Amino acid sequence: MSRTRETATPARGIGAPEPGPGELGPGGPGPVEPECGEAPPEAGSARWWAQRAASAGRRRPRPGGLSSERIVEAALDVLREGGMDALTLRCVAERLDTTIASLYRHIASRDELIALIADHVMGDIRLDRTGRGWRADIEALMRDFRRIGIDQPLPSSARNRSGYGPNMLRVVDAALRLFLEAGLTEKKAGYATITMLELMASSAVLRVHRGQASGRAKGSDGFGELLDQLPADQFTALRTSGDFYVSAQADDIFEHSMALFLDGVTSQLSASRP
Repeated sequence: MSRTRETATPARGIGAPEPGPGELGPGGPGPVEPECGEAPPEAGSARWWAQRAASAGRRRPRPGGLSSERIVEAALDVLREGGMDALTLRCVAERLDTTIASLYRHIASRDELIALIADHVMGDIRLDRTGRGWRADIEALMRDFRRIGIDQPLPSSARNRSGYGPNMLRVVDAALRLFLEAGLTEKKAGYATITMLELMASSAVLRVHRGQASGRAKGSDGFGELLDQLPADQFTALRTSGDFYVSAQADDIFEHSMALFLDGVTSQLSASRP
């Protein structure tokens, strides 16, 4: 059965118009000065996004001028070409043929830039309904989440549930809704969503991103030799199943992890029914 698109407000992507007053989004204004004596909020935190939203109406960017969208687009180009080590404000400014000082009118640090990038790529996650029930819908969401995590060269810190941008909140809202519609209580739906996002942020399901799509995991060469050097009466389970432990393929790890997680959610539903 074909998947049908869920009717949801699409997230803003690169190149979209600057947001209006009160809107969230990477096209909003730059950093907001904290109150005297107040520590600035952590990039990507709820307060950080709230401050950007609160000051969204204070800027009137010139048509064709520098914007957060253009900065994010340039940063993504830098990431794709050189990886995280190449992502510096200087490199982004050079790509835009501007100065770092100009970037600071929109972002205050590299961490803020990463937060904007991370939320932007979350906008590519499709919120589709399969027509085959909540479990199939969650599986579709998780697979698309993983696709984004593999395709985009983001650090693990940018792939967790700490993001509160509009695109990440859109994904969280969709997951919560699916679990609630399945019959979980508000509390259990919250736990299920948190667990899902933690699983999706784990290195286990994204090992392919580090060139470990098949064969033995990176750093596992010599595993058998290591076991041979250990006392024969120790680590008996590893001697039995250890080779599979270090050679499991990333796609299989993801599929089994997702099945275990959703089996657990299903058991919660069964336990709550009379």
